[in-house]
Amino acid sequence: MASATEPASVAASLEKSPTEHAEPIAPVDTPDDAPTTPTDKQDDRNLQAKSTRFWLVFVSLCLTAFTANLNATILSTVIPLIVRDLGAEDEFIWINASFAIAAAIVQPLCGQVSNIFGRRYPMLLSLAIFTLGSGICGGASSVAMLIAGRTVQGLGGGGLMMLLEVIVCDLLPLRERPKYLGVILSVASLGVAVGPTIGGAFGNHSTWRWCFYINVPIGGFGLVLATLLLRLKNPRPATWKAALLRVDALGNAIFIAASCSILVGLTMGGQIYPWSSFRVIVPIVLGVVGWGIFAVHQSSPICKEPTMPPVLFSNRTAVTGFLLVFISCMLLEWTVYYLPYYFQALKGSSPLFSSVQVLPFNIFLVPSAMVNGGLLNKFGQYKPLHWVGFAMYTLGAGLFSTMDAATSVVKWVFWQLFAAWGLGGLIMSTLPAIQASLPESYVATSTGAHSFIRSIGFVWGFTIPSLVFNNRVRANIGMVEDERVRMAITSGEAYSQANGPLIASLSARVKEQAMRLYALSLRDLWYTAIAFSLLGFLLVFVEKRIKLRTQLETEFGLEEGGAEKKKEGEEKA
Repeated sequence: MASATEPASVAASLEKSPTEHAEPIAPVDTPDDAPTTPTDKQDDRNLQAKSTRFWLVFVSLCLTAFTANLNATILSTVIPLIVRDLGAEDEFIWINASFAIAAAIVQPLCGQVSNIFGRRYPMLLSLAIFTLGSGICGGASSVAMLIAGRTVQGLGGGGLMMLLEVIVCDLLPLRERPKYLGVILSVASLGVAVGPTIGGAFGNHSTWRWCFYINVPIGGFGLVLATLLLRLKNPRPATWKAALLRVDALGNAIFIAASCSILVGLTMGGQIYPWSSFRVIVPIVLGVVGWGIFAVHQSSPICKEPTMPPVLFSNRTAVTGFLLVFISCMLLEWTVYYLPYYFQALKGSSPLFSSVQVLPFNIFLVPSAMVNGGLLNKFGQYKPLHWVGFAMYTLGAGLFSTMDAATSVVKWVFWQLFAAWGLGGLIMSTLPAIQASLPESYVATSTGAHSFIRSIGFVWGFTIPSLVFNNRVRANIGMVEDERVRMAITSGEAYSQANGPLIASLSARVKEQAMRLYALSLRDLWYTAIAFSLLGFLLVFVEKRIKLRTQLETEFGLEEGGAEKKKEGEEKA
């Protein structure tokens, strides 16, 4: 049953299966100051009751989150070794891009499949695919084989990250989800933070192949845990054929093709071809047109069970939530990518040591997500967290814009904490805000859309600052008097030349000019980040304050074990 504080139209919709939501329904607009009922008070008292199996499942989900996110960054410090061993000078960009693209495009499909077949089997399949891809990468004898393995690994990793969030949502009422999602996102952030250091350790003391081989025993252990513990309720389809026919095959084909086209274009832009090249423009334009066709298809009568139901974008709180997750994840990638660059360009740090210097930012994301999750769980207020998050990041980015070669250790360590606190709270609290405005039956599809938009934000978090940085370098290149240096920097190699042998070989005078050029370009880059952060701050005013549901309404969730059923029977007796 729906909570007494929810509208009757929503209560009725919660009793329907996802297939019955072909027509738009009224969004949930229950204000958070609605009167508290006895049922709500009872739910609040019972929120903390958790079984042993719940905790075992939750720990296994945390392990999965750590492993999947570790592989997003573990190669960042060993790419030169891979290029040397496999001769991948021209294709190295696709080693990471193939993983990111595959992980992004599979997430909405996983959301729909998990609604049809349940969460358990897609989760096991994703884990198996991720482990298989890791084995292929570890044994790669050519760059083509490595890229193929990274693609397989990305398909599995994308499914894992989306499905573990869905499973957490199935196990917990909306009011309690932020606290546990905060823990999972904290563990995931830790994987991102330590990835470069672990990769560098493997590269220096063993071989880069262990960056992938390490996932095989972890993945095998995860499969055993998931098989034994992840016994979830799910609707039983009449036949496999009937279940397969429910999958929006045409919609997914259009969406995947369009998304691949856009992401490939964005990856090539400024890296392989100039942004003005037709090889960059055409894929992006075709992808945008494909997204338009996909949107029309999702609303058409021939699409019986949409991959991204139009109702997900039917109210201002959900739409604003999707925009906020895009901006916050874009700023997260922006910072993760260009903050180390400051240390490489202006402090002369190596890529490996710069990954250590940004640990304050990466590690402080963990307590930020956990504390903000606890606050949201206790008070049920997401709008203040969003305002504080963007305000803190704006302050942090403003301080980053003042950094130069003389900035002290105390300053750059402390300033990272402002940005980390802001983003830690934002990446944890956007999904609950979106789901608060939608019926519970849209948990999987809303999570799939949220995960995909998050991935797109990460892509733009590299693309936009790269455009800004390179444009500002070209605009200010006149301050460098050495023609050879100007040619090298403006030929699209501004980033790679920062700590390369060219800059190191310069005279003190020209080197100082180059470092000033980099400092000014980074300053303008952070100014642009501030603009996006302020946009996010203003968008929070558009959100409605909606009461977070305290009852768990789902067809999924943990199956009851024998002891639990016996205890329930005794209580009823």
